[in-house]
Amino acid sequence: MNLALDIGGTYTRVLAQKLLTYPTKNIDAHFFEKLFATYKPKKVAISFAGQVFNNHILSAPNVALHDIDFEALAKKYHCKLLIENDLNCAAIAEARYFGSSHLVALYSGTGLGSGIIENGTIVRGYKNLAGEIGHIPYKKAPFRCGCGKDNCIELYASGSGLQKWAKLFGVEASLENEKLFTLYLEAMEYAVATMMSLCNPEILVLGGGVIEHNPQIIKKIKNNIASFAPAFALACTITQTKLKNASLSGAKMLLEEL
Repeated sequence: MNLALDIGGTYTRVLAQKLLTYPTKNIDAHFFEKLFATYKPKKVAISFAGQVFNNHILSAPNVALHDIDFEALAKKYHCKLLIENDLNCAAIAEARYFGSSHLVALYSGTGLGSGIIENGTIVRGYKNLAGEIGHIPYKKAPFRCGCGKDNCIELYASGSGLQKWAKLFGVEASLENEKLFTLYLEAMEYAVATMMSLCNPEILVLGGGVIEHNPQIIKKIKNNIASFAPAFALACTITQTKLKNASLSGAKMLLEEL
């Protein structure tokens, strides 16, 4: 038995004999202890919504599970373990689906993040933190991001950011609200153009819960992107993900490497 997990800001999905879904806020160390004890897996691959390096979770601005010692669990239950950033997992799955060796997966869900595939390989950076676009400086906001800063683009182009703005404005957290739509669209256009300019991908895939529930935003981005991105980047194809859960699919693919 092998396990593939996707631990996200809102939901945690477990793929064993079947797919199981849990609200992330309801799980803790005991949940994972029971999971390992029940399935006694030989291999475990985890897609995690945070900054991961050498199977250690360095930071998790949107997930309160960063202090769980998965390596100790793996040692206790004698299984192989691989933890990877969720957007890297998504990018692996998207690259296989689209058959592309030059791809960016840009996902707007609870947070905002990206995974980069260059020449068929994940771009990792010094400590596997490449692609953390959600925390680049954008505009000052009257509240703080989960990372502690008040100017992250994630404060404008993510579900958690939209909820903060909606609370400030006293409105429902929906892109049907004109103010929220404008804030979100401008930030996403900036994020898309940034990734297109820096990475020069063949395909840029948009995904995540906010995109899934508001697919009309993609047409707006396509129509406006020439105003944000340089001419050399515009050959990139912008598309919505076709995968139901790319991060979990990527984690499942990582089991092949263990």
